[in-house]
Amino acid sequence: MGRTFLAMSAGWSACSAADDPADAATELPTVTVVGQRTELLDSGVVIRVPIDPLVASDLPSVLSTLPGVQVRSSGGLGSYSEASLRGSSGRQVRVLLDGLPLDTGGGDASSLSLISPLLLEQVDVYKGRVPAQLGSGLAGTINLRSRRELAAPVVGTAVLGSFGQKQVDVAAQLGSAFQLAVGAQGADNDFDYVNKFKAFDPTDPDRTRKEKRQNAGDEQYYGQLRYFGPVEVALNVLNDSQELPTRFNSEDTRTEFDTQSYALALTSPQDSVWQTALSHRYTRETYRDPQSQLGLGTQETRSDTQRTLASIGRRFGDKFQDTLTIENADYQADDKVGDVPTSSARRFSIGNGVDAQLVDGSRHYNASLNVAWSRDVADSDREEHTRIEPAVGATQRIDTCLLAANLGRRERLPTFLERYGDRGLFRGNPSLKPESANYGDVGLRCQPGPRLQRLELTVFGQDLHDAISPTYNAQGIGRSINTDRALIYGIEADSAATLAGFGLQLGGTWQHTEDRSDVRATRGQQLPGRLETQLNARIERRLLTLTFYYAYRLEAGQYYDSTGLLKAPTAQRHDIGVRGAIRKVGWALQALDLSNQQAEQFNGYPTPGRRLLLSLTYPRNEPTTAQGPAQTPAQTPAQTNTASPAEPLSDPSTQGVTQ
Repeated sequence: MGRTFLAMSAGWSACSAADDPADAATELPTVTVVGQRTELLDSGVVIRVPIDPLVASDLPSVLSTLPGVQVRSSGGLGSYSEASLRGSSGRQVRVLLDGLPLDTGGGDASSLSLISPLLLEQVDVYKGRVPAQLGSGLAGTINLRSRRELAAPVVGTAVLGSFGQKQVDVAAQLGSAFQLAVGAQGADNDFDYVNKFKAFDPTDPDRTRKEKRQNAGDEQYYGQLRYFGPVEVALNVLNDSQELPTRFNSEDTRTEFDTQSYALALTSPQDSVWQTALSHRYTRETYRDPQSQLGLGTQETRSDTQRTLASIGRRFGDKFQDTLTIENADYQADDKVGDVPTSSARRFSIGNGVDAQLVDGSRHYNASLNVAWSRDVADSDREEHTRIEPAVGATQRIDTCLLAANLGRRERLPTFLERYGDRGLFRGNPSLKPESANYGDVGLRCQPGPRLQRLELTVFGQDLHDAISPTYNAQGIGRSINTDRALIYGIEADSAATLAGFGLQLGGTWQHTEDRSDVRATRGQQLPGRLETQLNARIERRLLTLTFYYAYRLEAGQYYDSTGLLKAPTAQRHDIGVRGAIRKVGWALQALDLSNQQAEQFNGYPTPGRRLLLSLTYPRNEPTTAQGPAQTPAQTPAQTNTASPAEPLSDPSTQGVTQ
């Protein structure tokens, strides 16, 4: 591709859990451990996923294996990808980089393809209750945490894959206080697939002949400079350029989407009594459709967003925490061709969030309250809104298990794109109202013993009001509307075990989503884009110096449309891989999607299918092992909570329920 894409973002200090006291347990024989760590912070659950460069080549692959997390992608590496939690839409999930919101300039759902996992140390997924100081989307929060410490003065990772996929990442410690990381990735995404939308061909009347995907490439460059001192400074740069294919897969398509973004963040150190942060991010997004191949007309729209965030918080012992946040966002859009009307808007908001907890023996109670006021100004219109978001939770220790329950309410304001959309076939709706959700969950999380290391079961539900959903007319023109009411409920399960030297993980989600609006055509139908059933399984075995794995994923019950007429095929994916090391260089070879199903998570936009991936990292990571299973709650002695003021409040009585 002859274009560059520059996107830049900066993060402020992340919230992290206190160290697990089980890490200091007596050394036991080494066993293979598969999967993420699930931790209970207050009564809310956070899934912490360590990033292994030999396993994770892209962020969607990391998240799609987690229970209750659905990832939808419009193609190969670098294409638009969004995450939903427990039946939500992508826009209802708040995605952060070290605490800084990563929604794109126009306020669309955060594309996971804009962040390389090679820059990350860990991903934290908050479902249900979210710490007040992090802030939450309508359905939860995903916090991407970049590396704070390097394994060596210079570390590096490289990836080569099918269809022109290539990635490289290098990080260096510059003296005692500075850290620099740079990288690039790209892909041609020219995979073969069956195009059911192509024009009729008498030599292929059934449309079964495969053709190469056209105009689907991506290039990305990114960098990060950090300073750790009396004031921590973070500067992140990302440059991404995407080609946008059409469903018809035309060879002459020239539509593209470029982003340039720059940000700077200043924060106090994590161990400070007062936690302060100041950040500014500038983002420019350019959508080009010079031949009107994807949208309604010739278009070259440039959208500029400037977002400034300031926060100050203080922790009062282990019982109370208060955080004040001020944000100003300015949005300007201009069409250089002049065929599409554009808008300008500004949003100012101020909010305060408090967390409190009470520990009574084996019981733990917590509560939080977020209150925020905002003002939107667009052209000659002005709108003010006050959000009040309470949440309560409780946990009860039962032998080697913890029973946790949460209830709460959240709201989400429409994004600039939803109100003033100006790209392709999507048009804005200035009359959109904020959406709200009443949510609840009850879960039991156990550590039965050395063999069955983790067993979890959670029941969840959401009652949505004025839910913001995209709709499309007969011409395919989309706009967001408020749905009077929608209902979501389901069950999540997850487990991890060791058997005869094998590491095993099995998890999944069943959920029911239902439109409860008064529109006759959609009432009672499943919400579009949401799965009904998801199943993930993984098995690992270490032989000598090599680790082998097999992974299986099932996704079923999704509809593309709101009327329930276009059902997506059931997707089944099989992956295998092996990893090892040659001296100080770690390596991994993976064969992904062996069945070559090429699932279409968006109608008409296939994923690559069967492909190979070779990953190298220096210095090598030690094999994923654990010194025996973590201690159960009954085994763990009472501990003093040593979390820093920057971390969410956590209960010492829950520290043993950590995998």
